[in-house]
Amino acid sequence: MKTDESMNPAEVEDQTRNKSSYWRWILTAAAIGLFIYQFSHQDFHETFHIIKSMSWLTLLEVFLLMIGSRVSTAARWNALLKINEPKPRFKDTLKTTFAGLFSSNVLPTSVGGDFVRLFMGIQAQLDPAYVASSLIMDRIVGFTGMFFFMPFGLHMLFNLDKTSPASMIPFSLIFMVSISDVWQKTWNWIRKFIQKVWNSIRLWMSHPVYLLEALGFTFLHMIFYFSTIWLLLQSMQVNLSIFKIGAIYSLSYVISLFPLSIGGLGIQELAISNLFSTLGNMPMETANALALLLRLAYIASSIPGVFFLPDIGKKKKQPIEKES
Repeated sequence: MKTDESMNPAEVEDQTRNKSSYWRWILTAAAIGLFIYQFSHQDFHETFHIIKSMSWLTLLEVFLLMIGSRVSTAARWNALLKINEPKPRFKDTLKTTFAGLFSSNVLPTSVGGDFVRLFMGIQAQLDPAYVASSLIMDRIVGFTGMFFFMPFGLHMLFNLDKTSPASMIPFSLIFMVSISDVWQKTWNWIRKFIQKVWNSIRLWMSHPVYLLEALGFTFLHMIFYFSTIWLLLQSMQVNLSIFKIGAIYSLSYVISLFPLSIGGLGIQELAISNLFSTLGNMPMETANALALLLRLAYIASSIPGVFFLPDIGKKKKQPIEKES
């Protein structure tokens, strides 16, 4: 039997990765279980009635808005990739983005789709260093857009009645992190992440036009996404402004960034249902329906990625054209 001392670094790294993967499966099951438990203790018949009462026209509009959101995120990444020579074609970036979005539904990490994007970006003859750095910057720019709404969401959260379920979300998040191996590696992860962020920012600061273009597409993505939520709530007879929707959703967005479950399954639904029911002053049944419909809309809008995944491993016959 091998001891830790006799194992080579590669074996230790494989064991650590496997352990981390096991924890994510466990936390995914726990998060989904908690959501089902919460769901079962509400009037779930009312939740299903709300979902079934959605008109086909509303569902079509929701799907189109989500597609607009996905295309905007592809355009954001494409803007960041323009520092590469040869420059990317938007058509290829769009395919890769959808493939990554679909993969994130099944890969055992919240950033699993980024690995698919990295591989397909390199396959499209883009510089590997730029592709990897652009993926980090893509998340930074996306977070920056949400950051504009976050202070308002935090103000609403911390001014809640302390007995409210949503007021326990920060403590619940800390608990989930503490029982996983993420807690043990927090400091190293933060240190490495800050270094990567700094290196990425320095690279794109010399190309401010591309950075501003990416930020513009981030706001366009947010308009599409918040409009999706607004449309769903309107169909449920709930009136919330786009601004308040952004403030509330920004909090669930941050929570879902933690790689605790597969694709944020369970974690995001719990955050959305509790935050919107409390901060949005709506019945829990309505908030549960919103969380489920958003998950279904996300999965449905990523389905086009299925048709682009087979491109993985195919060699390009011709190099990518340079922009004039």
